[in-house]
Amino acid sequence: MKKSAVVALAVVMGALLVLTTGQVFSAQKAFNLDDIPEIENKTPLTLPLEAGGEEDTLIPFVKQFEEKTGIPVNTEVMLFAVMYGKENIELVGGTGAYDIVIVEASWTNEWAPYLFSLEELAEKYEPEGVEAVRRDLVYLDAGLRRMASTREGVIYGWPYECYTLMNMHRADVFEHPRERANFRRRYGYELAPAKIWDQLRDQAEFFTRKKGDKLKGEVLTHDLYGLALMAGRFPHVQDQIGAILWGMGGHWAKIVRDENGKPLGFRISEQDKTLLKATFETYVDLLQFASPGSLNAFWDFVMAQFSAGNIIIAPALYDSCYPWMSAWGPDVGPGARIGGAPTPMTQPYCGNFHFAVARDGKNPEGAYWLAKWMGSYEVHKAWIEAGFIPSRRDVVEEPMYRKPELHEKLGWIPTMLETWDYQYPFVNNYLHFNSAAFGKIYDFMTELCHDVARGALTPQEGVDEWVKTFTELQTKFGQLPVLK
Repeated sequence: MKKSAVVALAVVMGALLVLTTGQVFSAQKAFNLDDIPEIENKTPLTLPLEAGGEEDTLIPFVKQFEEKTGIPVNTEVMLFAVMYGKENIELVGGTGAYDIVIVEASWTNEWAPYLFSLEELAEKYEPEGVEAVRRDLVYLDAGLRRMASTREGVIYGWPYECYTLMNMHRADVFEHPRERANFRRRYGYELAPAKIWDQLRDQAEFFTRKKGDKLKGEVLTHDLYGLALMAGRFPHVQDQIGAILWGMGGHWAKIVRDENGKPLGFRISEQDKTLLKATFETYVDLLQFASPGSLNAFWDFVMAQFSAGNIIIAPALYDSCYPWMSAWGPDVGPGARIGGAPTPMTQPYCGNFHFAVARDGKNPEGAYWLAKWMGSYEVHKAWIEAGFIPSRRDVVEEPMYRKPELHEKLGWIPTMLETWDYQYPFVNNYLHFNSAAFGKIYDFMTELCHDVARGALTPQEGVDEWVKTFTELQTKFGQLPVLK
């Protein structure tokens, strides 16, 4: 679901993104540090941050908050792999360990009983009341706002980091006249980033070649594979498989609502089962053209295979990987260039982290203003310039980030915006953003998808196991029934 950033990327981006100060949208005027009122409660705050480099960008802004308010802030840096379990124990136990928690969008419904909604806090602490928070939330992408909300539409946090799967490919290879002619002769249509998964299969087959074969007219000194997949026993395997399922029009389980929009439960239709089986079959089929090691891989392996010239396509990889992909290895040859496009069918996972205020915290007023500051234009602008992916559209839509010389570092922006817009009408019905048991369901999905990928389960056995175990987990830990 989420790839952690590392310090190296922040350093690289700091060196390469020498950006001039251009015209900025009115978002800067909507909220900044000077707008935080005097806070009488000076009880120290505890704020978790994800390890991997992002803390280096955010901590200076935490220090600014301390200077402005006089409230000390203790930061606890933790790995994403332990975040859900560690925060969940503290929230459920009511320990007050954290004043603010990092919430992955799919955990929002589960943790809602332990969090303040933003409007609830705004009514207490905003001089202008709820309208102030509503005004500032407009600058966040609408889909990401929904993901940071419950199935009833109540928003609980300020999204600050997001990650959208996209297609990354060797643009120089896709545009090469000889490769284009050979592809057209073999498959009967033009070579271009795949719009559907069947096209991706053709391309994966076409670009899988042996040492001694040719690419762009040059003899290969190593085996070449069409693609690489994140098929290891890590959360990312189900993100890739889910992108296929959603693109085919299927659901892991679809929320059912009455005519007034009230949630009634979840249902896995016969069509969904059929499409899930087809999804598993598609993914397994692609693996025959994948770089060896894909069955043990997550995002770092795919990135390394791409930049080393061992693959041509990373078909569903997080946009936050894009800036690293052009560190070309010595075997790639001259003229290598990265290209970006939506995943086939344009319905991948578009997740985000948001900062939410814990009900058992010791200083909810201070926590509210700190979380809002972390979601501000100024912080998000520093975020993108450090190499991360902001969730504010007014930041990523800045004209200065579309400069041609920044393509290899920021070329993900048009694809991400296109994907956000396409996905928005669908997210309200996805299981991920409606189940209060999804944190637990997600762990099972990872194991299930990996087992299908490695052949421990057939696609049909994978479907059967999904229906059985999802029903058990949702019934035990969820708030809505599984409907027949």
